[in-house]
Amino acid sequence: MVKCKLCGEIFDDSLTTCPLCGVGPDYFEPVETESAGQVRCSICQAVFDGSEPVCPFCNVGPEYYVPLEDKPGGMVRCKVCQAVFDGSETVCPVCNVGPENFEPLDSAPVTGKVRCDVCQAVFDGSEPVCPFCNVGPEHYVPVDQGQPAGKVRCTICKEVFDASENSCPVCGVGPEYFEPVVEKPAGGKVRCTVCQEIFDASEPVCPVCGVGPEHFVPVEPQKTGKVKCAICGEIFDASEPVCPVCGVGPEHYLPVEEAEAIQRHDTDRRYLILGAGTAAVNAAQAIRDRDGTGTITLLADEEELPYKRPQLTKHMFDGTDAEARAKYFTLHDQAWYAERNITLALGKKIVSLNPAEKRVTLEDGAVCEYDKCIYALGSHFFVPPFGGNDDPRVKTIRTIRDIEEIRTFLEKGKRAVVIGGGVVGLEAAWELKQYGCDVTVLEAMPALMANKLDPVASAMLQGFFEEGSVKILAGAMTDRYENGTIYLKDGTALPAEVVVVSAGVRANGQLAADAGAEQNKAVVVNERMETSLPDLYGAGDCVEFAGMNYALWPEASRQGEVAGANAAGDQLTFAAEIYGMSMEVAGRNLYTIGKASGAGEAPLRTVEFRDDARGNLEKYFFQDDVLCGVTLLGDVSKLSQVTEQVNRKASYDSLFGK
Repeated sequence: MVKCKLCGEIFDDSLTTCPLCGVGPDYFEPVETESAGQVRCSICQAVFDGSEPVCPFCNVGPEYYVPLEDKPGGMVRCKVCQAVFDGSETVCPVCNVGPENFEPLDSAPVTGKVRCDVCQAVFDGSEPVCPFCNVGPEHYVPVDQGQPAGKVRCTICKEVFDASENSCPVCGVGPEYFEPVVEKPAGGKVRCTVCQEIFDASEPVCPVCGVGPEHFVPVEPQKTGKVKCAICGEIFDASEPVCPVCGVGPEHYLPVEEAEAIQRHDTDRRYLILGAGTAAVNAAQAIRDRDGTGTITLLADEEELPYKRPQLTKHMFDGTDAEARAKYFTLHDQAWYAERNITLALGKKIVSLNPAEKRVTLEDGAVCEYDKCIYALGSHFFVPPFGGNDDPRVKTIRTIRDIEEIRTFLEKGKRAVVIGGGVVGLEAAWELKQYGCDVTVLEAMPALMANKLDPVASAMLQGFFEEGSVKILAGAMTDRYENGTIYLKDGTALPAEVVVVSAGVRANGQLAADAGAEQNKAVVVNERMETSLPDLYGAGDCVEFAGMNYALWPEASRQGEVAGANAAGDQLTFAAEIYGMSMEVAGRNLYTIGKASGAGEAPLRTVEFRDDARGNLEKYFFQDDVLCGVTLLGDVSKLSQVTEQVNRKASYDSLFGK
């Protein structure tokens, strides 16, 4: 090769003139060339064989060539882009920088299987890079080839199963994709630090987001004192592992400030409690806490131990034998009443109350005298006046006997109509559907729970039911039930072996009204739960306080406690709180508290978080920029938090800023 001294062109020495400027051999000078090896052009950084007379990319001559050192074998990492590749490469195959940016990797051979900690692929450790995502050996994690004991988690689909399985029962991959699961102690609750879900510590992974025990932190339940359930409002001892009414765990317990020490006044008084619901039982307990010697008698027309009526529509088909009663319904067993010297007079129908003589007369002619009486006779369901509403197959769900009769009617067929789309009606509808019935819900209002939910939440709730094959007919007016068929006023006919009616409740206040007690919608009481009659107290669904007849479990429980305490000489007062309504139906949870519909009033300011893919709704309602209600649908993990925020009347700015 020669170089033209005039123009600098380099060309083969066999030519007699410069191919660029045409001068002759007098202007040629020899060019020394690399005989072997790789060079890099210092102008364009191209790498090529040193025997090339000019750079094949930018045409400069050998004076611009930089020899490349022979690279050792093995793998290298590019210090610029972190790619890992064979050291024989002359440039990085990702970002094209040269060998001066290469650094060797420990090339000690890896035996057995490894898992890539980037993409979780499992492959032979001899692979120079991950065959799926191309990262290098620094991302390899050895896979234990031995058979682990206990539980393992599949790194592909996250399924947790017994380590003795030869393949994942969900996605079918082999043991090389298994990783041991650290077992948590069986007792107690934990909180997931990723999604904040609270669940039993025995769970191998978070039931919401699937992360493992390394993300669990213990939740310490309060061990002493009283707590209140944020779901149902029940107040009980903090040592209880679950709420005795609705069954939720300690994560939903709210501390209750301890009252001043109870002053005991043992007497020979005769305390007579009419009724056997939560108000009556709480009244009896409050009396016994203060008076250890007075006689306490509970009178009730049912022959059942006092039980949790809200559970009836949650466990309609879970049995009513002794075991099922104890598990799902009964408030306390017989021994509880015996230990407290509380007499249960069950199966006794009351026909009259004489406050002047302090006597109660029973249907069998027996007379019960009292010094203090607590009226806690509860409520009954209203049945609209449609034709055939007295048919025995038209049922309300207020007693254990009611759900037993419904099961009997369904032996002839599995078609049911539910009149009323409130909490009880929807819970019953879902239970009936789970039992295998063809179910239609008739709602007279234009939408489900229109007085509790705004149109967005109502439509989502209806959608969940319809996805579960429960038919919803809004704006439906019942005409009659005839020959096993419900007829609507528009002519629609719906065959049904049973008709469940849930159209609101009415207070059982007539007995007190006949005795002269003041009554509006229910028996009127003051903050001490005193009626207008001397030594007659009221509590629960049958009473009205400050113009409100709540007909809710938590209010009934607290009112019973106040009535019993004051009958025994204490000075407690009842203060209304804002409690929420919760239910689990159609595979979804619903919680709503306060004013969360705005029906019939000026529009409320709202803040809405909605995830249709997951079926979640979180909606806040503000009146004059004060939080007045919240609806949670799907994910109700903020239940306790929003309950506290509504009761303290949180401002818009404090929750969402200006």
